[in-house]
Amino acid sequence: MHERGLEESGSGEACASCELDAAGGESAASSHASSVEEAAAAPVVDLAESRARIDEIDAQIIDLFQRRMRISRDVAAYKKATGMQVFDKAREDAKVARARELADDEFKDYMAPLFDLLMEMSRSYQDNILAHDTQLARDARVVGRAEFPASARVAVQGVLGAYSHIAATELFNEPEVSFLSTWEDVCDAVESGAAEFGVLPLENSTAGAVDRVYALMRSRGLFIVRAATMRIEHDLLAKPGVSLEDVHEVFSHEQALRQCEGFIAGLPGDAVASVRANTAMAAQAVANSPRRDVAAISSAACARIYGLDVLAHDIQDEGDNYTRFVCVARKPALYGAPTTSSFLIVTPHIAGALHRVLARLATLGINMTKLQSRPIPGREFEFMFYVDVQCVPGDEAFDAMARQIPTLCEVCRYLGSYEEVSC
Repeated sequence: MHERGLEESGSGEACASCELDAAGGESAASSHASSVEEAAAAPVVDLAESRARIDEIDAQIIDLFQRRMRISRDVAAYKKATGMQVFDKAREDAKVARARELADDEFKDYMAPLFDLLMEMSRSYQDNILAHDTQLARDARVVGRAEFPASARVAVQGVLGAYSHIAATELFNEPEVSFLSTWEDVCDAVESGAAEFGVLPLENSTAGAVDRVYALMRSRGLFIVRAATMRIEHDLLAKPGVSLEDVHEVFSHEQALRQCEGFIAGLPGDAVASVRANTAMAAQAVANSPRRDVAAISSAACARIYGLDVLAHDIQDEGDNYTRFVCVARKPALYGAPTTSSFLIVTPHIAGALHRVLARLATLGINMTKLQSRPIPGREFEFMFYVDVQCVPGDEAFDAMARQIPTLCEVCRYLGSYEEVSC
């Protein structure tokens, strides 16, 4: 993504900086004679007097801003009638260049951010007037509210005691759990209706995102309906009577192995790491193995389930080790008290494209809590973005975003709105 700054298809109004200079009694033709050094040497002006003058100028700015936005409304009507796009890069580049020409040398560098903000607000206002009926806006209108079920058919990857299984028991009071071999199988079960919900690990505070699950979120038509953040405490498990010195191979899921790299490196037996499908299956493999030189990174629950001893407790390299699990379903729904919505977006591969999306969220007053980039398959050094925001369908800000953000993107796919719970 190449970033330059915000741009706009603005109104035809004369340069606001010139009007402000005239309104404030300052001469646009004044040179840089009032240098920073001279200003520092000038007599100190009473603060109350300076603030009064600023308040007076601010009132003029508000009036000029409102006049500018009303003209932008006329611009929006013209563009709607003629089929023009709201964003006009050539016009906006010319506006910024002209503003720099008109500004004193002391203030030239402030012109681009000032006009970027003005023009972004103008674009947002125009888009709101045009009220684009995007796919996201249509999706949001049909998302209904419901109580989260206490019991349901839930698919998880792994075996009894897997962290996904533990997360499922935290999300549901009485889940009817199906244990499947892969995350793809979990998605298949939900898509086919064999399971009402699936539970998948999305990201970890130490090892980062689970790439394969993100890929599944992109390729499957499933929606996040709830999320749970669970503190992960990894233990080293082995058969009764085995000591740390005996361990030469450690089984676990690749994420768990990554989270415990420092501990594994410090084992006295120069142990090697071996990947298993998940932590519970690693514990099961140790229990079923005839060898006594293997151990598993898993949970204390799995030690009880598979008859293993805990050789070392809480062995992850980072003490604050959390995994975020998502509960997915075939259709979006607003369960409980949802606060977060997730999206997948792909912006045009041009300067300022991502910046315009982020600026629009800021203009709409929307708090973005996550921005995660992922390579786009088949497109060299181009990226898609997973975005979390704190608003949901039915909120005024969400509904405005649903009309406006898709117009700035090549792809804007809604992944669901949900409540975040802690386990």
